[in-house]
Amino acid sequence: MGLNYDTQWWKHMQVYEIYIRSFKDSNGDGIGDLKGIISKLDHFSDIHVDCIWITPFYPSPQDDMGYDISEYTTIDSLFGTMEDFSELIRETKKRGIKVIIDFVMNHSSDEHLWFKKSVEGIEPFDKYYVWQNATGFTTEGLPIPPNNWLSVFDGIAWKWSDRRNQFYLHQFSEKQPDFDLRNEKVRNEFKDILKTWLDRGVSGIRIDACAFFVEDDQFRDEHLIYPNSKNQDKNNWSNWKHNYTISLPETFTVVQELREYMDTYSKEKGDYERVILIEAIGPIKKTVLFYGTDDNPIPQVPLFFEYVETRNNELYSAKFLHESVISWMTSMPKNAVPNWLMENHDARRIASRYVKEFTSIFNIFTMMLPGIVCIYYGQEICMMDGPIRADQTQDHQIATDTGISRDSCRTPMQWDDTINAGFTTKSKPWLPVNPNYSYSNLESQKKDNNSCYSIFKELTELRKTVTCVHGDLQSYVLSPTVYAITRSLKGAATYVVVLNLGTEPELINLDAEIPNLPQFLNVLVASEIAGYKKG
Repeated sequence: MGLNYDTQWWKHMQVYEIYIRSFKDSNGDGIGDLKGIISKLDHFSDIHVDCIWITPFYPSPQDDMGYDISEYTTIDSLFGTMEDFSELIRETKKRGIKVIIDFVMNHSSDEHLWFKKSVEGIEPFDKYYVWQNATGFTTEGLPIPPNNWLSVFDGIAWKWSDRRNQFYLHQFSEKQPDFDLRNEKVRNEFKDILKTWLDRGVSGIRIDACAFFVEDDQFRDEHLIYPNSKNQDKNNWSNWKHNYTISLPETFTVVQELREYMDTYSKEKGDYERVILIEAIGPIKKTVLFYGTDDNPIPQVPLFFEYVETRNNELYSAKFLHESVISWMTSMPKNAVPNWLMENHDARRIASRYVKEFTSIFNIFTMMLPGIVCIYYGQEICMMDGPIRADQTQDHQIATDTGISRDSCRTPMQWDDTINAGFTTKSKPWLPVNPNYSYSNLESQKKDNNSCYSIFKELTELRKTVTCVHGDLQSYVLSPTVYAITRSLKGAATYVVVLNLGTEPELINLDAEIPNLPQFLNVLVASEIAGYKKG
């Protein structure tokens, strides 16, 4: 291990997710690209971003907007060149910003050469994907699938290949065949792919659809959550238990192998620890399992989706916030680092799920919690979902549990009030810009000390203080809609965060609820609607 080996850099990082198609277009084709990201790197410095995470930029038929990969080690010309990527690494390094890339290993595109060879039965690729025989044939001669497993997107999770005379598994689109990650050769292929990108300068990976990696090797039928309910949609993926397709024990082994590989790579380099973020779905008790243990760590960051997946106004409840924070913090292994996120590329934005003015309140909430915070592009200016007509839809895949397109949360970044919000010079970008860009954009908010952006920037500076990095956390329910936390550290400043999640003013006696407060508190950050000013 090198003398300067850094194992701390990621433990309080602010990660900024860039949906590459929508961030910044540099060449006027209406689609964001790598050079567009490079042109906006100073924005990340302004808001103290430690690490950017870029969604897939690999060659792809774009059936699932890049999450269907046909080649893993090159750049799709849609997004630029390898020279552009090298420039991105150089320029981020100058600014002290690290780069994380999406790593999609649950499935490939059906146009990947490996899958084409698998269909033909060519060794060793014949065993790279999950194939099963039909369980029989209907009276019409149609093959019957191996079991009742459903796709997250729509319908049965099996697709018949006339060429191979077998079904292949696809837990997402039928154009995204699932790899057989029980196969050591497949896992080794991905280690080679990982090394390629580590050698090119990335500091970590965000693993997509991690919970789906390994399936039951007996291919048993799954069961309905409410088997006696007569009104439920049996074709809806979310109505089924997924004991045989999600977070099986072997899944953790696959991720642990990658962690060991990356740790070895980092130690051989002797500079800093490379990081794994994973998309782990499910309740807290399942998500925390991905941390592993102190003796057996798995990824550093299993992403906490509690606030991304909220429904029915849960975030307006102080009790809900308190219980979720405490549950997450107390469920993790002793030395694990918590993480927090409110938005991502698959879910509606906070400003549209709740009330736009509440985005700053929830930014204050997550930014003042300990550990890692993940920000989705545009969250710093309280971007809202864009209205997308049916004829403008680009997202081919509709998740059965929500029934809505994901396009609305992927509209172009609103940089300024020029045409197309400064995103592109093309008359029609790949998705329409939200019409509110004329007054809701980064440049206008920079001029307003009470804007979402100005508040966000103040929070990013606070996050760097010794109290926020190393301080204790206490959580309080002050009323059904008033929630508070304190961050404190002996010998340093104490921060008190009080959030009114309701629609009416409330009179709260903080002295009666929070011990050892001084007589006067100084306002450091206030939301747009708080009625207080800094100082």
